[in-house]
Amino acid sequence: MVRPESLLHGNAEFVNPDDVVAKRYLPTMTDHVRLTGDESFTDIDATVRDFWAYALSSLKENAARGYLAEFLVAKAVGATGPRIEWDAYDVLAPDGTTIEVKTSGHAQTWERRGPVVLKFGGLPGGREGTKVKRSWSAATGGMIDAFIADVYVFCIQTTTADRPYDGLDIGAWDFYVLPGRVVAGTGQKSMVLSTVIRLGGERFAWHELAGAIRAVAEVNRMEQNGGAAAPKEKRDAMTEDLCIHDMAQGTCALCSPRGAAASASTLADTAVVYVSPSHVGHLAGCYHKGDDEDFTRWGEVTRPGAWQDLRNGRAVAADSGARVGLVANEACKSCISRS
Repeated sequence: MVRPESLLHGNAEFVNPDDVVAKRYLPTMTDHVRLTGDESFTDIDATVRDFWAYALSSLKENAARGYLAEFLVAKAVGATGPRIEWDAYDVLAPDGTTIEVKTSGHAQTWERRGPVVLKFGGLPGGREGTKVKRSWSAATGGMIDAFIADVYVFCIQTTTADRPYDGLDIGAWDFYVLPGRVVAGTGQKSMVLSTVIRLGGERFAWHELAGAIRAVAEVNRMEQNGGAAAPKEKRDAMTEDLCIHDMAQGTCALCSPRGAAASASTLADTAVVYVSPSHVGHLAGCYHKGDDEDFTRWGEVTRPGAWQDLRNGRAVAADSGARVGLVANEACKSCISRS
C-alpha cells in the first residue's frame, strides 16, 4: 500500500513510517469522501473522471492492476468500500472478515528480460533475528505490529506478454486463497506462487472466489479461537469396513444407539469431510477413493456440521489433514445418496 499523507497548514507532507515511531508523531488521516467522478475541479475545465482517465487508463500498470485486484475481491465478497489507503488490510467483508490482497502478473508495460517470476511481497513475516514488518492502522491512528488478516488472496493476471492485454477481461484473473495464520506461520516477507500452492492455495475463478474466502475465513477463525474440532478419523478410515448401510463405522445415523428412529442430522453434525484435490467433499467409505491410502494431496474438514453445509451448497475448507485450507465446492453425489 502507498504511504499516507498528513495535512500540515494546508500543505501535503510525506511522513516516513520510521519517523512516525521514532518521534511519536501520528499522521492525520482525513475523512474518506466517495467521489462519483462528476465533481469538477476549481480553476480548470476538468472533472474527477477526467483525472481518473488520465491516471488509471492503463490497467496494465502495476499500481492500477493492484487497485483492480482489490476491487475484484471487494466485489466478490460484497464489500462496499471505499478502499482506505495504507490501512492494515485491503478489504473488509460485510461479515467482518479482513482480507489482504496481493497481486502479480505475467505482462508489464515495459519490456521484461528474463523469465517471469510471480512473486508477492508485503507479507507479515519476520524470521527470528530480522526486522518484523509493522502496519499502519486506520482504526488506532498509529503503527502496530504486523497485522495478520483473516484471509490472504493472491491474484494473478494471467495474460502473457505475447497476447493482447485486455484489462477488462475478468476471466484473465486467477485467485489463490490462504488462511492468514498459514501465511504468517511461514515467517516469510514475500513468496512466489509455487509456495502459495504448496501451502494449500488452490486456483479459483472470480465467480468461485466468494465461497472460497468464506470457507477459508471460517477455518482461520476456528484456529485462532481454539475452536474444538470433531475427533479426527484415522488415515485409513475411508478404507475400513462399512456397516450394513454402506457407511463407515461410527458415521451412520441408522446404526446409532437410537436405531432406525435416529435422525440423519447425527451424520451431518459429526462426519469428517474428506476434500479431494478436485475440490469435492467425500464421506468415509466413498468408492471414489477405493483402496488408495495416499492422502498426501487431500484435506479434512473436522468441524461439526461441515457435511450439511457442503450439501446445502456452501463451500467448506479443510482444517486438518495434509492440506489445510483445501476448499471443497461440492459434495460427492454418491455420498449424498448414502447419507
